[in-house]
Amino acid sequence: MNSAFKNKQILLSGSPGAPILSLQTVLVENFDNNVALIKLDKPITHGKMGHQIDSAVGSLLGSVDHFLIDARSQLHATKDPIWEVPLSEWDQDDGVYSARQSVLGQVKSFLQYRIKAAPRGPSDCLANPFTIHIIGYASIFGEPPDSVLSKLKYDVLRFHQDASVHFLNLEREGSEPSASRIVELLRETAPRQASNLITLSRLPSSIDAKKPRVKIALSFDFDALSAFIGTGDHPDNNLSDYSTGTFSGRVGGRRLLHMLKKHQVADKVTWFIPGHTMETFESTVKEIVASGAEIGLHGYAHEGAYQMTPAQERDVLVKCMEVTQRLTGKRVRGYRAPMYQLRETTIDLLREFEFLYDSSLSHHDSQPYFTPSDPPFKRIDYSQPASTWMEPAQVAEMDAWPAGHPLVEIPTGWHNEDMMAMQYFPHVANSQGFVDVRVVEQRWKDIFMYLWENSTDDKEGGSFIFPLLMHPDTSGMAHVIGMTDRFVGWLRGWGDSVEFHTFSSIARGYLDEQKKV
Repeated sequence: MNSAFKNKQILLSGSPGAPILSLQTVLVENFDNNVALIKLDKPITHGKMGHQIDSAVGSLLGSVDHFLIDARSQLHATKDPIWEVPLSEWDQDDGVYSARQSVLGQVKSFLQYRIKAAPRGPSDCLANPFTIHIIGYASIFGEPPDSVLSKLKYDVLRFHQDASVHFLNLEREGSEPSASRIVELLRETAPRQASNLITLSRLPSSIDAKKPRVKIALSFDFDALSAFIGTGDHPDNNLSDYSTGTFSGRVGGRRLLHMLKKHQVADKVTWFIPGHTMETFESTVKEIVASGAEIGLHGYAHEGAYQMTPAQERDVLVKCMEVTQRLTGKRVRGYRAPMYQLRETTIDLLREFEFLYDSSLSHHDSQPYFTPSDPPFKRIDYSQPASTWMEPAQVAEMDAWPAGHPLVEIPTGWHNEDMMAMQYFPHVANSQGFVDVRVVEQRWKDIFMYLWENSTDDKEGGSFIFPLLMHPDTSGMAHVIGMTDRFVGWLRGWGDSVEFHTFSSIARGYLDEQKKV
């Protein structure tokens, strides 16, 4: 007899009724299983669902071999005939979206339970593998199961290499199968992949072959009031605008620092702080310095390079170096241009003062490189003949060791940050501020997942850096910091595949590698 369902710890969830009770009876009486049953009423909040799953898993002493999700109730065909179903019922909570939400909500709560006892992430959870079985009708999820369900095949493997997810499509049975028949079909997944199962448990061999090593380059631009003085200056700026800068200096910065300490990465991040912020909110900056974080320059009053003369730019850089030296007791090694407004004179100054790195450009999005000495970009003069501008641009080398001071570039970009999407500036062009935090969170995850699945180039060693920029002004706000907290935890959940690094650490590592070439 197949022992896949013999003497196992089984978690069974579904809507109250005869079908799920019949399943429980078969599993207990025929196979001597210990079954914890969760009856999920509809509608149900995710919080209540999570509480019920936590209690049920706890009753099994935290050990679950199989998690069976009975999603049959999501299909109208299994309930009343269509002429007896009120149209309003179709519009409320049934359908593809509801089915996905219900099933994924249960899976999420189950996996969250396993993580709670694992401070270092999924790989630190429980040693035993587990199987998640989703029982239902493919048409209600989409045929084949939608991309979100498919993503589970990647996520559960982070808990155990033999963890798996299966979708049992009952539509192929022709009629509503009995509980015994369903269990029989589920048991067939152990020795072989049954024909009526859509198996989601194996990764493509190209991904299995190699795991990237990821350096998380998490940084914070602590603009505060300076955001409204330099690049954000506007004649209509008022006390309400400046008040948001004060919030950043007194509240937002400390909230983010607390979050970083919670995740034990406060000393593995870099803060780019304008001199104005250092001197105006000195007590907050001292707390950041005491955390062990690296401090980089970010102008004095968030001035854009193109707003200043070369002489003014030099004076600002020297002043900020002095302020940073006084507060940190260390020579500053890194720089990020306010609003990424870097020009040729800026690069020359950074090389002159032998900075280790800059983080203002995006010639690459996930690999460090040598800051190139590109000549000024030639704009079109339409008063001249077309032949005067129809020529290629001169793009400098960025991979070879430079003749002068080796300034490393650590990329950044508008899509790897929080402010433009989630901070509203009434008098700044292209300010949005009302993008849902979940949209930004998913964008960051999409970036990470693409790099994770595709960074296999031999030259890059299958590894990459993941730059992420936050602002106390933005991510310090109450409706945003929950997401940033969650996302940092998500990154840590990748276990030993990811490491948080200061920008200086990344730059030094890059230089060491280039010396070997």
